[in-house]
Amino acid sequence: MHDLAPCRHIHLAACPDLSETRDVSSTSSHAFVLVRDTADHELATTASRQLRRPDDFLAAARYMIEAGYHPKAGRTTLRLAEVFAARMRRSSRGHFALSAEATARELELKKRAVMYHARYLRELGLIAYVEHGSKTNVLRTRRGSAWQPGDGYRGTATVFAAVAPRVWDDAHGRRIAGTGYTARITGVTGAGRVRAVEEARRKASRRRPRRTSCTPSVVVPKDHRQVQVVGSKNYTPRQRATCPKTSRPTTTDRSPVSPTECARGITLTERLQGEVWWLHRACPRRLAYALRPLITIGWTWQGLAAELLTWAVPGYLRDPAAYVRHELARRQRLGNLTGVAPPEVPADDGTRHAAMLRNREERNAPIWQRYAQQLRPVLRRRLAAVRQSLPRQRNTAVEYRSWLREDEEDFARSLPMQSWDEDISPLEVYRARAFGAPLPAPRHAKADRGWLEHLRDQRDAERAFGELRAELEEWEAVGHQVTGHS
Repeated sequence: MHDLAPCRHIHLAACPDLSETRDVSSTSSHAFVLVRDTADHELATTASRQLRRPDDFLAAARYMIEAGYHPKAGRTTLRLAEVFAARMRRSSRGHFALSAEATARELELKKRAVMYHARYLRELGLIAYVEHGSKTNVLRTRRGSAWQPGDGYRGTATVFAAVAPRVWDDAHGRRIAGTGYTARITGVTGAGRVRAVEEARRKASRRRPRRTSCTPSVVVPKDHRQVQVVGSKNYTPRQRATCPKTSRPTTTDRSPVSPTECARGITLTERLQGEVWWLHRACPRRLAYALRPLITIGWTWQGLAAELLTWAVPGYLRDPAAYVRHELARRQRLGNLTGVAPPEVPADDGTRHAAMLRNREERNAPIWQRYAQQLRPVLRRRLAAVRQSLPRQRNTAVEYRSWLREDEEDFARSLPMQSWDEDISPLEVYRARAFGAPLPAPRHAKADRGWLEHLRDQRDAERAFGELRAELEEWEAVGHQVTGHS
């Protein structure tokens, strides 16, 4: 048992030999040797090829660890590999950063244990250095000249690249072209093809079918404890039957709703979709079910639209209803939606406006009374006097006549009855208007008493209107000043 003691944390059948160099001629044409030389841990000198997908990195890590290629790698090493795989999703090239302190807190390990297991992964040919960490302040490097002494300190993290050793590719029947980090898969062998087909079928059987149609509201499942036993025997053990019953949380905490309430919720959701742009593609029934906790406590579609428009939503949502359900659950878990009442929207029945007018009248009562008793009667008398002094004019409708597009005779009849010399005819006036030239001035205008009286009346009317306008503007200015002082 002494030779198997280092492998107690992995499958014993997978590691019959724990020597540093292992011959894998049965599954691979390349013998695997642990990479002890630190010079081969770099990106430019590694013998492993690049990996971009986290699933491939996890598969390679499980194979290398469970096969026993390293005597000290075990479950903790695999946990560290899973943390690295989760960080790979942030990079398209399969790179990830390693902070020993943060990783130790995440795995609840010592910092030295994290460094040891990272070294095991490097010796297995699963990770390679892209950049070594240092004491250099990364904040100062990023901000440049804008950095100030009070900005703080943050060391430069170590960056690794996920790689796969050649022995893992040979075990899966892959043909590799090239060497080192830039090697690529060019094909598979017959055994590798069979293995890939089996793996694809296994993944397809585990994959759940995606729902493409609009599903109805979720039906609350019946509690199995309420199922009655049919028959004359009960096979429940006596010890279990005598145990005190404890209240278990049900699958859902939502109370049942009536069909009318469900239809009302769907109608509200359809109106909500017209206001919130990222809900257009959602199914109204699923969205109504996701928003039912807020709808049942009295939220209206206006309040829901105002709330949803404040959320920071990604540019494209494949399933908006699922996003709403997840976001509501997250906010409720954080305490943002516990006992939240709908926003109070007062009914616009005119009471608020009447109360506002009453309050304003109470505040401005002295000023309003002074205006009503002193200013308003005077203004009304002055306005009536001005209206009586003005001559009454008939409200005759003006007949529309096209300008510059009429017969000469019609144009001549439309001219004012003035006494012009015989050498200036209406045709000359028409030609001047057509070409944009100034109108011909009369050389010898004959005296016309009726025309002079008309001009005099018009001048007097304009003067009266001007005086009235000036007085009205003065009274308005006085009224504004009084209102401003109040």
